[in-house]
Amino acid sequence: MSKNKRKHPRKEIKVSVELTFLDQPYTIVSTRDISEGGMFIEIKPEEEFPIGELVNVHYLDPLNNDEDKFKDAIIVRVANDGIGISFVEMAEF
Repeated sequence: MSKNKRKHPRKEIKVSVELTFLDQPYTIVSTRDISEGGMFIEIKPEEEFPIGELVNVHYLDPLNNDEDKFKDAIIVRVANDGIGISFVEMAEF
């Protein structure tokens, strides 16, 4: 039996998300799960998303009373049914 080594536990929650890549219009997608540190977003298998790509997500956070959130994230996992993203804090200049 393997132990879950995640820093933030995942919750299986479907949430609509506006997913934006740099210099592109947003697309509406759904999450499979979400945590304080990131989320797994369900996408079509034919779409290509490179690991390390920076994205922005806008959603109502079910873990924080549906607070309106805008987060920068990095794609850290690509699967047949979606992508895993990890939230990053961008330092101000």
